[in-house]
Formats: sequence, C-alpha cells, structure tokens
Amino acid sequence: MKYFILIILFALPIHSASPLRFRDACAPGNRIVIAAVGDILLHHPLQVKASKYGYESLWQEALPYLQAADLAYGNLEGPIAPGVDGRLRTTHDPMSWDYNVYTTYPLFNYHPTLATALKQSRFGILSNANNHALDRSSIGADTTIDTLDKNGLPHVGTAKSNGTLDPARIVNINGMSIAWIACTEHTNGNADRHNQILHCYREDDKGLILSTIQKLRYQVDAIFVSPHWGDEYHPLQNRTQTSFAHEVLDAGATAVIGAHPHVLEPVEKYTTKDGRETLVAYSLGNFVSNQSKMATRSTMILLLGLTKTSNNTTIVNGVRYVPMLMENVSGIEALHLRQLRKDDHDKEAHKIIASAIDDQRALYALPIVTNVECQDTLSLISGF
Repeated sequence: MKYFILIILFALPIHSASPLRFRDACAPGNRIVIAAVGDILLHHPLQVKASKYGYESLWQEALPYLQAADLAYGNLEGPIAPGVDGRLRTTHDPMSWDYNVYTTYPLFNYHPTLATALKQSRFGILSNANNHALDRSSIGADTTIDTLDKNGLPHVGTAKSNGTLDPARIVNINGMSIAWIACTEHTNGNADRHNQILHCYREDDKGLILSTIQKLRYQVDAIFVSPHWGDEYHPLQNRTQTSFAHEVLDAGATAVIGAHPHVLEPVEKYTTKDGRETLVAYSLGNFVSNQSKMATRSTMILLLGLTKTSNNTTIVNGVRYVPMLMENVSGIEALHLRQLRKDDHDKEAHKIIASAIDDQRALYALPIVTNVECQDTLSLISGF
C-alpha cells in the first residue's frame, strides 16, 4: 500500500499553463489592447542608473509594446515623495540618490522624475495600493498622489489623508470606459491611520470592492481588479487568491491582474457563473527590479484584447505576451529589461514564463494581435 501511494505522488504532473482561447475571439466590434506589467520595484542600483540616463533606460525595450497598446498599466511599488527623508522630515530635495530621501529596500522612495518617465512611456493607469504604499507613512502617500496628479498620471488604490478613498478609477480610451480597482493584502505592518489604502481582504473594504463592481458593471465597458497579494517567490497562487479572484469576476469584473510575489504565477481563463469568459493573471512578477534569481528576473508584458460588440457587450478576445528578462548581473551600466527572442539562449527564462502562460501566445514583434486565431493566414502575423 505504501508503494502504491508513492507511485501516485510521483506521477502527479507539474503545473503547466492552460490554453488561452476565447469563444468570441472573432466577434466584430471596437477593439482595444491593454498592456499590463508587474512591480515597478526600484532598488538602489536602478535608481543610480536612472539618475544618469533616465528611468526609461531601464525599460527601453518594453517601450514599443507599451506605446502600441491603447492603455498601459503597472504597479508602482513604493512612494514618490520628493524631499521626505527616512525620518519623515521634509528636507532639501537633491537631484541625486542618497539612502536618505531616495531609498531602497526595506523602505522605498523614488525621485519625482519617475512619474514623468512613466507618463512619457505611455502608462495610463497605476496601482499604488501595495505593501510599500506607506513606506513614507501618510505624508508619503499624500505626496505620491500629488506627484502623480501633477504629471497627469491616473492612479488607483490610495487616498490622501484628508480625503475619501474612492475604490475605482475610470479611464476612457478609444471609445471604451475602463474602471480600475486596486487593493493590497497588507502594508508591511505600517499603520494605515487615515484609511488611505484599499485592503483586499479587510471585511469593510472587500464589501466596498464587491459593491462597486456590481454597481459599475452596467455603467462601464470593462472592470479590472489589481490585487497585491499572495506568497512571495511562490510560482502558484494560494487558495485565498483563487477565491478572491473568482468572487470579483463573478460579481462582474472582466479581468484580475495581480502582483506582489515577485515571480510569475498562472495566467488563466475563468468562466463566471453567468457564462462570461474572463482572465486572471495571479502575478505578473517584477517589471523592473534588482532581485537576482532567474524566477524574479523572468517576466512579461501581458497584452489583453477587449472587443466592444454591437450589442454593447465587452468581451475578452484574446491574450498575448512579450517575454522579458531583467539584466542585472553585469553592473549598473548594463541594467535593463531585455526582450527575449524565440531562439534566445536563456532557455530557463522561457521555461519559467511558459509555466505561467500558454507559450503559444508569445509575441516577438509588432503589431499586437490578441486574437490570432481569427486571422486568415497565421504566417502573416508578425511574431506568432
């Protein structure tokens, strides 16, 4: 009997990504593409390089895809609080990175030129609800909002200390209205004394998230929920993530785009109780960071296609992704996010990414076509 049990255990298959095809992929209508990335996590070496060459130098190879999409999203992992030092004093704001005002782990703070760079890179919505949102306490959250607003960069998930937390941010793009909701599992033990951060699992906040989705599902074309959740460095979602994702999608959300584990977790199609085909990306890992393990360096730009049909119903028409690898093992000057090619020598990175998403959906060159199965000749689709 013992041997039988051992055979069963060792025969269990490892996780493999499920196919990502959608039944209404070919439906006619107005189409847009959402580009989503994971944590914008700027450890000290990245900030040093940015001080010389600009933040865009870190993700230059991602720019064509971010700019070709109709809307780009990312998770801003930390405050942008100009002149606020580690003791929460407002001090002189030097144009340098110094471990005092602009800092790295465990308490991040970024230079305000980051907001300008994100705007110029065509990011159209950011989440700042995450475990580092209060790294400069309440004043840091306030100042981050001011900095993003000054740069005309929409954001969601936090509120100013003297304001009211609005759970959703609506952006209008190419004839579609997209509502975005962002929340976090925790704030690293930093007290949220003014209720500035939307929490995914706290009872009152979760109720607000669900009621907001139910209200907005008939007022906007699509709803995206971005939770900051899960177990760090774990390549599979936990039960709480799965439960929360299914709950918000059943309530009316279109997609869930998660972050926090710093590694990729599965991208899956989920059919809701009312028959809608939706998408869950449990974690998009790091966008840019200085974490060194291959799993934390391997990442993607997720490209999600939406179609607004003639009956005003918005559906997911398909998913593609651009495989990327953070190059951070050869010194500060060489720090950058690199696009992986189909025949790239970094086989391990391809394998890590393919364990999270159907590798038939990889994209290696523009244009972005999310519903490739609807093309007459696949050979005409660049990069497929």
